[in-house]
Amino acid sequence: MKIAVIVFPGSNCDVDIYEALHSVCGAQVEYVSHKATSLTGFDAVMLPGGFSYGDYLRCGAIARFANIIPAIKKMASEGKLVFGTCNGFQILTEMGLLPGALKQNDSMQFVCKPVSLTVENNRTPFTSRYQQNVEITLPIAHGDGSFYADSATIDKLEQNHQVVFRYAHENPNGSLNDIAGICNERGNVLGMMPHPERAVEEILGGTDGLPLFKSLLDHGTVKAEA
Repeated sequence: MKIAVIVFPGSNCDVDIYEALHSVCGAQVEYVSHKATSLTGFDAVMLPGGFSYGDYLRCGAIARFANIIPAIKKMASEGKLVFGTCNGFQILTEMGLLPGALKQNDSMQFVCKPVSLTVENNRTPFTSRYQQNVEITLPIAHGDGSFYADSATIDKLEQNHQVVFRYAHENPNGSLNDIAGICNERGNVLGMMPHPERAVEEILGGTDGLPLFKSLLDHGTVKAEA
């Protein structure tokens, strides 16, 4: 399985995802510039956290016009895996691969701390190594992480089991329905505000993010065997 990590101007978690996949999981990973126009040969693509284009206008609003975006959309349409964390989640909503939007935290403050989550759907290519409804701890670091959508969209996400992660015990940003991460209807595109790539080794404070990357790699192995 060959995985691309997209690097936008202002990305600051691209190395985190690369090392989580390469150093910890032993996966084949490559950095791909936002200026590239093709993702031919890749089986999955990661959109990292950070402040793409300085978060000017709106988080992810400029990144959606980057040269690489059509190639990412093409991968999603082909059923390949697309993952975005934090700013990557914001970009996925801005480019229309996921519904809703991420607005400023209700506290109007940047929040950086570990949070508790529940795995609401372990039947996605990204969560198969988690137990259903298990509680995990992952770090967050965002100022615009409050998930918002109209009531019809929220109802659809809930009914289709597209809410993959939900904040437990405390909602750190005011997200509707305590939503921390969602997938598309097909299940091959996942966006979440917490950072699983920062929780893959005990020295980092825990390994609750590791099953996400191992699930992704399991999915690639199963497809290859099929």
